[in-house]
Amino acid sequence: MTTPMPSIKAARHHRSVRRRDRLEYRALVAVSFLPCLAAAALKRTGAQAPVGETVFSEALSSARAAAGYALLV
Repeated sequence: MTTPMPSIKAARHHRSVRRRDRLEYRALVAVSFLPCLAAAALKRTGAQAPVGETVFSEALSSARAAAGYALLV
């Protein structure tokens, strides 16, 4: 028994869906980066700065986490 091969059209559609998903994820990260940056900066004013992590890396990490949760909905 042979299995049918997926059409080229289906593969092209799958690539475009993945590309759109990546763009949506990046847009969510970009939108949530500024509030996360503000929160990380405010957190740094009242507490000792963690060793080895910049404000920007902390904000980017938080933005990526928030975007991941937004995609679950």
